[in-house]
Amino acid sequence: MKVLVIGATGKIGKRVLKSLAKTHQVTALIRYPELQAEYEKMGARVLTVDVEKELEKKIHEATAGQDAVIVAATAGAEGASKEIELLDRNVAMKAIDAAKKERVRHVVLLSAYGADQPNAAPKELFNFLSANNAADEYIEHSGLNYTIICPVTIVEGAGKGSIEASEDLSDARDATISETDVATVIAAALDNRGLYGRRIEIMSGSTPINEALDFDSRGEAATAGRTTLRRPQR
Repeated sequence: MKVLVIGATGKIGKRVLKSLAKTHQVTALIRYPELQAEYEKMGARVLTVDVEKELEKKIHEATAGQDAVIVAATAGAEGASKEIELLDRNVAMKAIDAAKKERVRHVVLLSAYGADQPNAAPKELFNFLSANNAADEYIEHSGLNYTIICPVTIVEGAGKGSIEASEDLSDARDATISETDVATVIAAALDNRGLYGRRIEIMSGSTPINEALDFDSRGEAATAGRTTLRRPQR
């Protein structure tokens, strides 16, 4: 499968790329030319982008011919407002537009737990969650086969290989998940048709990742478009 990873220089995106490059034809779209050789050594085809001048053009160029796109670009909850607007909103939306134009089969979008209700979050998280909310809604109305991955607070460290996953996690306000496990979930979601049209909230838990993502065997129907519906506050 030909896969484009957007946000490949981030901690999560890099882990995703390294995992997928073993079995897929991976393209990395990065904004730091000095990292090109490093990513080529990982087995990726590399395209660089000047995000100030050629973002839309380069995203379309990178998306052409891809079977799937992973959008893992994020400034993080503690990122500067300008970076959040650029990565979590603008890059995501332009990637979705390109995927739609190129008729990409599946898009996996990294979002955040709480992005469906940014107004219910602490003030310092509002910009981050609002940007992710906008991207979530945009892909939900795109007509694409998509999967939105919404991790709780991400922490550094090795993965457990086990999580809890639901379209509506309960009692997850203080939960965490390692960046390693988030990357594993994103990679695992790529070939999982049972996750099409789903917005999945994930946290560290006791269920093996592949089992936790097997929604079809649990008989859970996808609730596409849930971000727009605005569930009651937790």
